[in-house]
Amino acid sequence: MLDSLHLRSSLYMDTVTRLALALLLFGGGPLFSFPAQAQSAPDTLRLDAAVQRALDDNRQAQIARRQADIAENNVSLGNAGFLPTLTGQAGYTETISSSDQTFLGGQTQNTDGAQTTQSSASADLRWTVFDGLRPYATYDRLGAERDRQAAATTEEIEALVADVIDGYYDVARQQQQLDVLREALAISRERLRIVEVQREVGSASDLQVRQARVDLNADSAAVLRQQTALVNAKTQLNQLLGRPDDASIRYAVTSTIEVDTSLGYTTLQQMALQESPALTQARQALQASRAATREVRADFFPTVDLTAGYGYSQLDAESGFLQQSTSTDLTYGVSLTFDLFDGLNRWRRQQNAQIRTTNARLAVEDVRSRLTTELTSAYERYQNRLRLVNLERENLAAVEANVDVALEQFELGTITSVELREVQEQFIEAESRLLTAQFEAKRAEVELLRLSGHLLDQVRQE
Repeated sequence: MLDSLHLRSSLYMDTVTRLALALLLFGGGPLFSFPAQAQSAPDTLRLDAAVQRALDDNRQAQIARRQADIAENNVSLGNAGFLPTLTGQAGYTETISSSDQTFLGGQTQNTDGAQTTQSSASADLRWTVFDGLRPYATYDRLGAERDRQAAATTEEIEALVADVIDGYYDVARQQQQLDVLREALAISRERLRIVEVQREVGSASDLQVRQARVDLNADSAAVLRQQTALVNAKTQLNQLLGRPDDASIRYAVTSTIEVDTSLGYTTLQQMALQESPALTQARQALQASRAATREVRADFFPTVDLTAGYGYSQLDAESGFLQQSTSTDLTYGVSLTFDLFDGLNRWRRQQNAQIRTTNARLAVEDVRSRLTTELTSAYERYQNRLRLVNLERENLAAVEANVDVALEQFELGTITSVELREVQEQFIEAESRLLTAQFEAKRAEVELLRLSGHLLDQVRQE
């Protein structure tokens, strides 16, 4: 009778084990509930909201936009030299004097504390009407520098957006990895409980119990490490979003990592050569250098200035020949200035300007070449990651099939719980590799869009 009871208990426990492990391995959750503190579900942070917050609150983005504002403010007619200059001047002096004077005729004159006041005011206008068309060249240079700074700001903001997207999906990956490890922990906890019950009825040994407890502790440690990794990922994302240092990390992100598999190299290359911020900066730098060369060329022409001025002065004296004097002056004229010889510095400046223009043209070609190389490498990496995602999906499907076989063999008693544990670990590793492959594929996609200059547009469309 005892043997019959022992047999029925073993069969019962094997059946319970199989059902528990099957439900846990395939996402059914723990078969038995465990006490836990009730917690409210964390808010879900969407990717578009994260990107918009980074654009609004990230300090580096704010600095980049203000640099663009400075360059925009510099593009003005006054800064280019088109407008005249008007200066004003005013003055007031007061003198108190005492004197003893003896003239040739013997007369004497004494003054004590005589006060003299003098006030004056003037305004001068100067307008350079010709200096070799320098203002036109300066205005073109300022406009090119503004456009170059705008492209630099766009490049910096797109780099920030790429970092935010990477950080966002890194949090998603860490979340999913934590879910996988928690499933493994629940399986190990249930396995230990079942093995302990089996030991009580005599169908399991102390060695099996100790091994199950070792596996449980290992899975618990893995969950703790993964929780730390998730916290670190959220902290880094908070920093990119410009959140305060004490901002909460009790939020979740969309766990699905969707990768656009339709990106084509030819289309990306065309967009990059037309709209890449890095290439735009090089092109605008070339335009600015050409305009600067025209500015230097203006030194070889004379300068024609129109001048006008108005002055007023008043004198009040208690001694001397004049007691009061008031005068007004109006002046106007034209002046011509031409440097006949300046130590050949004009020629030196022109040669240096031409060299800088040549360097800027070479820089455009270099940026275009490097952009094409980076785009080619990034696209190859993108294709490689897509193939890796498909391969890891196939591996995961194969491991899932192995789990089915292992469960059947465990039910028949042809494999031990340790061997089932190996299958479980293979399943967890396959899921982890798939998550990593999807994350790397997403990063490759983001890098392609950043190089092409269409990352911000793509995020807005999503």
